[in-house]
Amino acid sequence: MSKQIKLKPSTYILREEEDKYKFILTGSRKILTYKVDSLVKDVIGLLKETRNYSDFVKKLSIKYHQPNIESCLSTMESQGLIRIFNQEETDPKFRRQIEFLDEFTSSYDETLRLHNKVKNSKIAIFGLGGIGSWISNGLAQIGIKKLRICDPDKIEISNLNRQLFFSEKDIGKYKVDVIQEHLPDILIETYKTFISREENLENIIRGTDFIVNCADSPSVQETSKIIDNYATKFNIPYLVSGGYNLHLGMIGPIIVPGKTLTFQDFLEYQKKNDKLSNLEKIKDIQTTGNLGPIAGAVANIQVMEIFKYLTGKGKVNLNKFGEIDFMDFSITWNQFGPEVNL
Repeated sequence: MSKQIKLKPSTYILREEEDKYKFILTGSRKILTYKVDSLVKDVIGLLKETRNYSDFVKKLSIKYHQPNIESCLSTMESQGLIRIFNQEETDPKFRRQIEFLDEFTSSYDETLRLHNKVKNSKIAIFGLGGIGSWISNGLAQIGIKKLRICDPDKIEISNLNRQLFFSEKDIGKYKVDVIQEHLPDILIETYKTFISREENLENIIRGTDFIVNCADSPSVQETSKIIDNYATKFNIPYLVSGGYNLHLGMIGPIIVPGKTLTFQDFLEYQKKNDKLSNLEKIKDIQTTGNLGPIAGAVANIQVMEIFKYLTGKGKVNLNKFGEIDFMDFSITWNQFGPEVNL
C-alpha cells in the first residue's frame, strides 16, 4: 500500500509570533498554541498538498535527521494536525464526509474504520412517506449500501407536497418501487407488507443492524410496539422516527434493547406528562396541515442521529426526545430516562 501524508484540510494555521503558531481545529473548535521550530515550519510549508510519505521523509532528510522527522510527524498526527494514511483506503465519493468524521477521531485509521462501519450497515425502514422517503435518501447520502424498505402504499397526488422522489407521473406506483429506481447505487430490498400483529416481519428485520420506524398506520404507537417486539428479540437498535404536526416537528428517541429504557417507558412518560390524557375524547384528529420543508428538516435531523449512533461520535438521542417549533425555532427536550453513553 502507498502511504500518504497531508495536513488536515480543515485545520486553520495562524502565526502569532515568529516561532509561535496557533492551530485552529474547526471541527472541535479547539485552538492549540505551539512553539514551532524550523522542522515543523518546513513540514507545514511542504504539505500544501497530499504527498507520498516516503518521498516526503526523504526530502526532509536532506536537512534533518530521520528519527527527528518521524518523531515530529508522529507528534503532529497525535495532535490532529496531519494525517498519515494508505492511498488504497480512501473513498473519493465520500471524501468530504470522511474529512468531517476525521475531526472527531484520534487517527485516520479510526476515521476509516467508522466510515466503513456506516457503509457496511444494513438498515430497514418502515414507512416511506413524509419522513421515511427523506430518510431513505439521507441514509444513501451518508454511505449506507444496503437498505430494506417497507411500505404497502401507492403514491397519491396529496403525497407530493412533502414526500421526496415522487412526481405526478408516479401516481399509482408503489412508493418502494419508485425509491428503488431513484437510488440505483445501493442495494435495496423492497417489501409491500402492511405492519400488523398478524404479519410476520422477521424476514425484513432479521439480519439488519438498525431499524427506522416511520410507519403511521394505524398509528406510530401501534407500529412501534410491533417493531419493538422484533427489535428486542433480535437485539437490534431502532429509531422511533420523528414526525410533524402543523408547525411542530418531533425528534424521536433511539431505543437500544438492554441499554436504554424501553418504548413502553417512552409511552408511559408521554401519558404521565399529558395533562389531557384523562379527558373524554369527543372528536379525534382526522388530518393536519403539513409542509415539505418541515418533513425534510425533521427527517435529516434523524439521519444525523443515526450517523452519530453508528459512529459513536457526538451526543446521541437516547432516553430523550425533542420538539421543534419551526415558527420560532425553539426546541424543547424531554428526558424520559437517565443519560446513556454508548
